[in-house]
Amino acid sequence: AGFVFRVLVVVVLLCLGTGTAVAQSLLPANDSPSGGPIPADPMAPPAGLSEDTRAAYERGRLIFNGHFRPSGTQGPDDLVGLGPLYNRISCASCHNAGGRGFPPEGPGDNFLTALVRIGIVDAVGTVTPHPLFGTQIQDRAVPGLEPEATVSLNWDIQPGEYPDGQSFELRKPVLDIQPDPGVLAQWSIRVAQPIRGIGLLEPMILPKDSFGRFGWKATEPTIVMQNAAALSQDMGITSVFHQTPICPKGQTDCGGGAREISGVSLGELTLFTKLLPPPASTDVQDTKGEYLFHLVGCASCHIPELPSRAGPEPVRAYTDLSLHDMGPGLDDGLPEGGAKSFEWRTPPLWGLGDILEKNPSAPLLHDGRARGAEEAILWHGGEALKPRNDFMALSQEDRSHLLEFLSGL
Repeated sequence: AGFVFRVLVVVVLLCLGTGTAVAQSLLPANDSPSGGPIPADPMAPPAGLSEDTRAAYERGRLIFNGHFRPSGTQGPDDLVGLGPLYNRISCASCHNAGGRGFPPEGPGDNFLTALVRIGIVDAVGTVTPHPLFGTQIQDRAVPGLEPEATVSLNWDIQPGEYPDGQSFELRKPVLDIQPDPGVLAQWSIRVAQPIRGIGLLEPMILPKDSFGRFGWKATEPTIVMQNAAALSQDMGITSVFHQTPICPKGQTDCGGGAREISGVSLGELTLFTKLLPPPASTDVQDTKGEYLFHLVGCASCHIPELPSRAGPEPVRAYTDLSLHDMGPGLDDGLPEGGAKSFEWRTPPLWGLGDILEKNPSAPLLHDGRARGAEEAILWHGGEALKPRNDFMALSQEDRSHLLEFLSGL
């Protein structure tokens, strides 16, 4: 009977929008999509869950925090099927406490919460998997095998100047991949995105149609598919959505079967991620900064709030979850899914204040190149070129007001 109930919970809560409706309706009174105080444990279940749903949530949390291990090894749980090639051994390894990742600081640092996507791009922009690395470089391997590559990151510093004479610096990633992937290869560093509150994003009504809304390139339409893709690419865990293991060249035995994580376990993991409360805003309020945020055009893509199919409460996430041309500066040369190489999904800004409060120079953008909000704005181009130029044309005092507003989101 317990197993049957677990299946029913997963089926019901993973129906389109339903799990998110539960997430929205069960937020504690002081935890709204607009922000507010959050529990000391940011991964704690929201108040109001039934006993059975709370139990499913906690099982999902155990899967999220648990360490996957290679097939055939013994352990206290059923988290088996790691690799044989992988990047990390758990979801929490990259999304610590539901937060975002960071790139290596320099050549001597490992890729801990970031990874490298790769592919061969022809003259007309068609992408094919790299013959050696596939679509993502897995820099770790189970015992007895060698990782498919080593990656080392350095930074190219680019000086710049505002119209008023104030100087700034931007940094651009320079990656060394061994063995050499060849001149036709294009690569892209991706840091782990924050996941708190993503259950509220799934039923959000977007201003324009889009196939996907999750991932840096908006490649996945639902949270369960995003989770399954991450399990496959980052840990080598097969599921109903990704039944072919990632296998190193020349290797024939690459896993314990087509579904190393069951549909029930994948559903419980997805239930957990859907019900994670949204990030809180900070206490910082700068009304002039908010006015300038709208004046220069930031709010045209980072839309403060959008309606939801899950209920009357709008979702105040500061995003449209849509792809936009971000210009040549952020063009990594690697198309993905339906997104061109210069197109990126508008990342939600909610929770940015908490990130910047802990580290004003926190690495932002898809590859963590921006050291804080100011550098992130200065990298904008394409559709965001005018807002970027208008920001640069502000006085130093007004730029500080806008940045102060961002530090309160």
